[in-house]
Amino acid sequence: MNELPLRPLHSIQSMLAALIVSCTLLVGAPCIRAIDLATVNGDLLIDAKGEVEIFYNGRKLVLQGERGNGQHFVVKVPERAYKAGDAIVLRVRSPYVYRAIAAAINLVGKAGQIPVKKSNWRYLGENQDARKITAAAIEASQTVPVSASPDPNGADERDKLGILPESQGGSEWVKTEKQSNSWYCIGFVLTPEMLKAPLPLHP
Repeated sequence: MNELPLRPLHSIQSMLAALIVSCTLLVGAPCIRAIDLATVNGDLLIDAKGEVEIFYNGRKLVLQGERGNGQHFVVKVPERAYKAGDAIVLRVRSPYVYRAIAAAINLVGKAGQIPVKKSNWRYLGENQDARKITAAAIEASQTVPVSASPDPNGADERDKLGILPESQGGSEWVKTEKQSNSWYCIGFVLTPEMLKAPLPLHP
């Protein structure tokens, strides 16, 4: 009786490796897409020196309960769903030396806080129509705002609002490089990395 020849061990290992890679390619893509489309629910927190309007994916948000002293804008936007690719744009007028801005998202159920770092922000120019600024336009911008320090009132309001300190990995203060009397736009796009790495909230 003729026996079938045995395949060399390295040949069998190569076949198994190819099979694993094929399965990964077939199964992995839907998993990655599921992560990208995942949503979180939370409150958007904004602390800024100046007059501010907030736009969410091109739609101006009608706000209630914002507080400040006429020169300062502090608000907690009521709970809504956020996902990777969402564009948050602020239309700001801040002709002040201390024109710092900070933002974060508090997840529902005390599940954590998503910080917004300087590297996430993009300066989008003066006298822009915030309704027409898309996520693609923000991502295409290469102008990152500079680091900022708030005035004492801004620092106090940040604490009251519950934005975690920078020293604990919290959101970073930013500002325009040059002081201006004009309205300008600044914004960020939520990324999968931001959504997957919330900071724990203090009890």
